[in-house]
Amino acid sequence: MAGASGGFLAGVNDPWLKPRLLRALVAERLPQPGGTELPPVELASVLGAVRTHGLLTESLPDCAPEDPKLAVAWRAAVDSWVERAVALVESDSAYSCWLGTCFLGMTFQECSNERFAESYSNWYEKILSNLQQEPSNLQLVTVISCTSMSDLFVRLAKFLNLKKEASAFAGRVVEPVLRLLNENGLVADEATDLLRAVIKLYPSSVNRHYNKVESAIVATVMSTEVNIKPSDKFARTLALLPSIRVSEDSWSLMIRRILIVVNNLLNEALVGLEEEKNGHDIMLLLVPPGADPPPTLGDQVRSGANVHITKKFHVCTVPTISALMHCCSVMLTSYYPVQVNVPTRALVALIRRVLLVDGSLHKKLLPSTTSLHQELICFELPSLHSTFLDLLSATIKGMRSQLLPHGASIIRLVTEYFKIAKLPSLRTKAYSILQLLLTSMGVGTLLHLLEVTVSNAIADLNDDGGSDMTIINTNPSKVTNESSSKIYSKKRKQEPQVQNSFVSGSEKAAISPRKRKGSSVPIASKAMTHETTGDVRISTPLSVKIAALETLEILLNVGGSLQTDRWRPEVDLLLINVAINACDTGGSYEQKPSTFGGASILDLQLASLKALLASFLSSPYARPPYLAKGIKLFMKVRDRH
Repeated sequence: MAGASGGFLAGVNDPWLKPRLLRALVAERLPQPGGTELPPVELASVLGAVRTHGLLTESLPDCAPEDPKLAVAWRAAVDSWVERAVALVESDSAYSCWLGTCFLGMTFQECSNERFAESYSNWYEKILSNLQQEPSNLQLVTVISCTSMSDLFVRLAKFLNLKKEASAFAGRVVEPVLRLLNENGLVADEATDLLRAVIKLYPSSVNRHYNKVESAIVATVMSTEVNIKPSDKFARTLALLPSIRVSEDSWSLMIRRILIVVNNLLNEALVGLEEEKNGHDIMLLLVPPGADPPPTLGDQVRSGANVHITKKFHVCTVPTISALMHCCSVMLTSYYPVQVNVPTRALVALIRRVLLVDGSLHKKLLPSTTSLHQELICFELPSLHSTFLDLLSATIKGMRSQLLPHGASIIRLVTEYFKIAKLPSLRTKAYSILQLLLTSMGVGTLLHLLEVTVSNAIADLNDDGGSDMTIINTNPSKVTNESSSKIYSKKRKQEPQVQNSFVSGSEKAAISPRKRKGSSVPIASKAMTHETTGDVRISTPLSVKIAALETLEILLNVGGSLQTDRWRPEVDLLLINVAINACDTGGSYEQKPSTFGGASILDLQLASLKALLASFLSSPYARPPYLAKGIKLFMKVRDRH
């Protein structure tokens, strides 16, 4: 080969390039133990070169499958890389140890299977010694050691013939990791990642440490010293614990214990803002009369004992509730090898308990809280509502048709929550719950969701063209063809044609509530109508409009032909109006530029066109009423783009 003698290479694909590059890296760019520090840019360059060129793979190309000189040279180059990395790990210098551990972590990922099988035991001992040292003065070394050990276990799991040895190695790691969680919160994030890898890959190795692991994770979740972001990691790790002792009861027992902790925290947090019996009723569902209460979760150490009462709710109570509810969400949506019993009634009752709290004092109770506590609750309510909406979503995803016996209570909950949800983020999540229910609970549930879906979608979308927000009545007993015919005729006489309107006056009469006498479609209350200041209309945020349109699209696709006389005329007219207005660059939807990562006018246009298409495809009529206008709009959009 051209590059075998150290002369010129045949090109970038010359197989001799890789051993020559690796030798040059080790000789010229890798520092000696205790030597000068590598600048971060230089370190990134070295690691990038190793990964990009595959310098540690030792895989001979097809053009030279039996070149012994190339194999020997490449193996010698990798040997020099490994020797330098190990020498750095064994150095007394903290920086050299950190750098060597970093290089070993790259080696775990990139080296050949043969080399890994030969050397993994020695490498494991080097990393384990780092984890067993006192972490106070070697925080960076401890962090990179946790990451590298995770990489080693991930690679080791691919060797089925080494499963027994790997499980033994994993068991030896648990004690040092628990010590890191209990003593050094600064490295808790990386230690948790390593613990999760061990539980996922080798659950049996954690069995004898189960109680200690549970206590450490629960204590970390309820700690005030760890910020909120890693709490999700701890919650996901807690959700993995039932997989250590797989049985029909372990999963159910874990989620019941979590719900009991959260219910007790809510008893203190929501005092004066709900009926006093709510918490007691949920506890009866979790621990029926005569049954033995389950063991406490972890050591059940209450966090925030030394925190001021006004700060405790923000830094302790709410993050703990959010993390534990996230744990339940993960458990409900993750695979478990055996069938489990979900405490559905208690779960739905707990979700209902939080979502129906709007911050107001309970009417039937004398004030049993302070105005300051009420302010703290109102400040954190959006976060709590968001967390429990996620839990409701996970419950629907995890149980689907098994949730049918509880469908009525969930429908009532969603209907009532739409009256409370005013913030865009919460209203958008509420629409996502509707979408899940429409697609997973069957036609029977869909019929009961018609009113809440259509009425709220109309309220959120019908703010263009100066129209009032209307909420339709889907009760057929209150709608007659005769009254609708009279209204339609009277409206045609009273409202002239508007040249620039998107639909004719006769079409608008089908939905407009103005000047209706005896109409069965009640006008929304003043609290639901749009506020105006001068000529400026306060419009529904784009994210909410898009969520409403997506929900209507699903409703049309799943049940567009069901009881069409109740709701299709209003929805069909609304969708053609919204689509035309959204696609008109000068329409009322042309608001200020969206924030980075937020919904844009293009997203609204796409959602409106998809909903309009669903309206046409699901129309119960031989010819959809606004087909001509829709085709013209689609052609206009096509020509524009």
